[in-house]
Amino acid sequence: MWRLLLGGMLSFLATYAQATDVVKYIANNVGISEDYYLDVIETALKITEPKYGAYKVEVSYEQLSSERKQELLVLGERLNIDRIVGFHKTHGPRNTLLHINVPLLRGFMGYRILLIRRDSQARFDAVKNIDDLRKIPLGFGKGWEGYIYRKNGFNLTEPISFDSLLKMLAGNRYDFIPLSAIEIEDKYEIDHQPIDRLVPEQHLLIHTQMPNYFYVSPQAPVLAARLNLGLKTMQADGTLTKIFEKHFASRLKRLHLKERQIIEIPNPENDGSLKELDRSELEKY
Repeated sequence: MWRLLLGGMLSFLATYAQATDVVKYIANNVGISEDYYLDVIETALKITEPKYGAYKVEVSYEQLSSERKQELLVLGERLNIDRIVGFHKTHGPRNTLLHINVPLLRGFMGYRILLIRRDSQARFDAVKNIDDLRKIPLGFGKGWEGYIYRKNGFNLTEPISFDSLLKMLAGNRYDFIPLSAIEIEDKYEIDHQPIDRLVPEQHLLIHTQMPNYFYVSPQAPVLAARLNLGLKTMQADGTLTKIFEKHFASRLKRLHLKERQIIEIPNPENDGSLKELDRSELEKY
């Protein structure tokens, strides 16, 4: 009898394990943007629970290059979902990944605030257009969207790590870092020490068309279908916008976006698929 009971229990556990979607996500940083992505993932899984069943989210925190994360995403063992910045391509290293065609940040990834040295604000006050900005050397993380700035004639340096990026700015190797309005912080640390001389620039708002999408491992097609359904539902009923506002509205308002001078930097890979953010929405911030 006990063997029958044990066999039944093992069968139940095996069925439950198979029915539970395990989502594996590697976060690069502990911060507001990672909290947002995880909130979106959890919500998409929750609202699709009646159709797809139970789920579990496993999160780890590790500094990895975008190239390494993409390799892991293809394998699907340590990582089976990631967010990737840029327009979707049907060729190249991303072509095996499963694309969830719902922009995650309403176009705000393309709105950039410059991180500068505090004593150089006057130099940026004099910037009126892209030609003026091109004359100023910039730093950008390796593996980010540096191709946009190179194509537009900027003098670009690309350190491998974010810490190196900050150190080189503080050390006068270049004069600004364009960081997303949803990610830039009021204060930064170098080697765990606060550094007051690096601050957000107060005058400019750089804009380029730049979407951000979730991609799922080719090893997890059911998870991709589930997230696609959940995210499209959230997009249609306004849930995605509400989560965005919850995480980012107060931060964006502190940056006074509507008062800044916008400088457009064309994205050479813009395929027209990202809906233009209504500029009147900037009036909220």
